[in-house]
Amino acid sequence: MRNKFILSFWQWLLLLALFLSAMYATETLVKHEQQYARGQQYKHEITSAGQLRALLESELNIPLYLTLGLTAHVQAVGGNISGTEIQMLLPELVQQARHIRNIGVAPGNTLSYIYPLKGNEKAVGLHYPDITEQWPAIAAIIAQREARLVGPIDLIQGGQAFIYRLPVFIGIDNYWGIISTVVDIDSVWSLLEKQTTEQQVQVAIRNLSELGDSGKVFYGDSSLFYDDSLLLRISLRGALWQMAVRSIAPVRDKSWQIRTTAYSLTLLLVVLLAWLLISRQRLRNSVTAEKQSRLYLRSIMDNVTDAIITTSLDGTIEQVNLSCYPMFGYAATTLPGLHWSELLAQPQLLDELYSATSNAKTEFETQGKRRDNTQFPMAVNRSQIRLQQQSKQLLVLRDLTERHQTEQLKQQFISTVSHELRTPLTSISGALGLAVSGALGELTASQKRMLQLAYSSSQQLTTLVNDLLNVERISSGTLALQLQPIALLPLVQQCVDEMQLLHPALTLQLQNLPALEQLQVNADISHLQHVIQHLLSNAVKFSPTAANIQVSVTRQADFVRVTVQDQGIGVAPEFVPKLFSRFSQADSSDSRKHGGTGLGLSISQNLINQMRGSMGYQPAPESGSCFYFELPYIQADQA
Repeated sequence: MRNKFILSFWQWLLLLALFLSAMYATETLVKHEQQYARGQQYKHEITSAGQLRALLESELNIPLYLTLGLTAHVQAVGGNISGTEIQMLLPELVQQARHIRNIGVAPGNTLSYIYPLKGNEKAVGLHYPDITEQWPAIAAIIAQREARLVGPIDLIQGGQAFIYRLPVFIGIDNYWGIISTVVDIDSVWSLLEKQTTEQQVQVAIRNLSELGDSGKVFYGDSSLFYDDSLLLRISLRGALWQMAVRSIAPVRDKSWQIRTTAYSLTLLLVVLLAWLLISRQRLRNSVTAEKQSRLYLRSIMDNVTDAIITTSLDGTIEQVNLSCYPMFGYAATTLPGLHWSELLAQPQLLDELYSATSNAKTEFETQGKRRDNTQFPMAVNRSQIRLQQQSKQLLVLRDLTERHQTEQLKQQFISTVSHELRTPLTSISGALGLAVSGALGELTASQKRMLQLAYSSSQQLTTLVNDLLNVERISSGTLALQLQPIALLPLVQQCVDEMQLLHPALTLQLQNLPALEQLQVNADISHLQHVIQHLLSNAVKFSPTAANIQVSVTRQADFVRVTVQDQGIGVAPEFVPKLFSRFSQADSSDSRKHGGTGLGLSISQNLINQMRGSMGYQPAPESGSCFYFELPYIQADQA
């Protein structure tokens, strides 16, 4: 039995040849991979070097352009520029470039003006010829009549910097003086260091002479110029630099991966050839495992309470889980072969259902139909899947009967609690109102203050109960509105006047056109008054002391718009989509500054919608909030 697995000489020779060939191919591939990795690193260095050179040239040329502008101005006025004018121009120039340390103006080679003066006091009055170590270079700049960037050099007032020096000539030969722009070297290096860190490169910079001779390295590690780093020139006005760039990004070495993969594949091939029977057995085991996996998946589907249906693209049922049969009252194995629309109470709405569930995450509510023709609320989710290289339709149907019963019980609970609370609250508010008004006898100051607090709290609780009742009526569709023609402007004016009396510290202004005084809308006067009062109350609540609240009535096409604009803190952009949702508040914490239930705007919007109008929000032009609603006005009554 064991001899069956002994390989012959030629078979061993073939396996050895395969192994040697694989080794040669692997090492060749490793060599190419290492060359490719170095090429990618070199490409990274070229890209980074170009960006860093562009950055330095851009950042260091801006101060030069500002100096040229100042020089042009001095030449334009023939050198007759006053100290006051210079002191006005210098701050403007310094603010336009982030790397300028100071700008100095030296008429007749004497540094007479400098900005900013703080920290540079030692340089004021400096006569350039007295600076023996710098004067030869300055004299050469004057003789050549061109701007030059010099540095880094030590400043008289301390520190190092680059300096743009530009001689100023009036006319052809009339030398006026020199303008010097000192560039903050620390700021430039800080920006460069940030960029090199982000791009994962090392940089060194040194001066170059006009003949190409290298000078002193003034930034970075000088050793970069003596290895395989990338070298490139940086050309500035009157200066020539050389920059060395070397990538420090880790090189991804795939040699060990290639070797491991190649040798593993070679070994695998040998093992596969030697143990064919084992491979066949593994194949059989895989088939068995696949069958078990299918049984496992089927068991999961059959234990899901929702109905899961797989259909062809034309809607013919192919497979269902066990939960589908009791949900629709069918006997087992009777659904495959039917069109799934037979499970819908309104199969004529199938196209609408397909359109609404084009997104797999969208749930569509409709009515399901059992085999005995009874109906129940049902949610449908639909998605496209592929099984065995064929497109299928996957449907998930959920019975919503229990959910709807729960929502109905919730609405009944809110309605019952609200009705039961309103009666005792009315009695409490009435009694407290009589006590506060003095009808029950004289009260001490402390007694009156406590009764007023209780009366105010009972009023707030009554408002909350009324809001809950309105929400319940709106949800159930039992809120009836009595629409009739009413004059809009007098109603708005009345609400503004009442709110002004309650809050004398604020200023409420109504802006309108005289032509709109007789304008009428078809609305329910009590509910419309409630909406206006709520918007005004919100504006007062969120406005600071002594603020101005603007109320305006304008006509927009076939609608009239009422706008309430405050000067409060406004609404955060991320909260705007939730403004008109029930129980929604920007600050819902226990320690919030302003109270409220988050129902007012939702109720107001529903009331306006039932009056065939609309309500919206937009940020105020300067600060604060701007809420508005629009109603169609009655055309026949308008001029």
